[in-house]
Amino acid sequence: MNMNYFDELYKTEKSLSVLDNTAYKTIEEANDCVLQYGKLKDNIISIIKQLLKDFSVSVAVKEQIYDKAIWMLANHIGDADDTQKYGNIIKSFHNEGKITEQQLNYFFNNLNIGRWQ
Repeated sequence: MNMNYFDELYKTEKSLSVLDNTAYKTIEEANDCVLQYGKLKDNIISIIKQLLKDFSVSVAVKEQIYDKAIWMLANHIGDADDTQKYGNIIKSFHNEGKITEQQLNYFFNNLNIGRWQ
């Protein structure tokens, strides 16, 4: 595979940062933002899927990329629906033997849901 995972994550992170720091004047703008966030989070999942299938990347580098991707995803979970959707995807990676228990827990331990408590 010919993907620079760190570059792709950096681009996604920059786009997320723009959305994080943008004020919206109308409900339509806010709804568009929600859609953009969803696409960016789905892109993170796509990057992880490609990474998990890429045997040209060393285990150590995969772990670094995975940790960065999961941290980004977990920190942009917006609601309970996101937690369920992306949690189920990450659990499926574990159930398929693609990630370890530790990597699964890393996602759940880094969820940015403190604001809900």
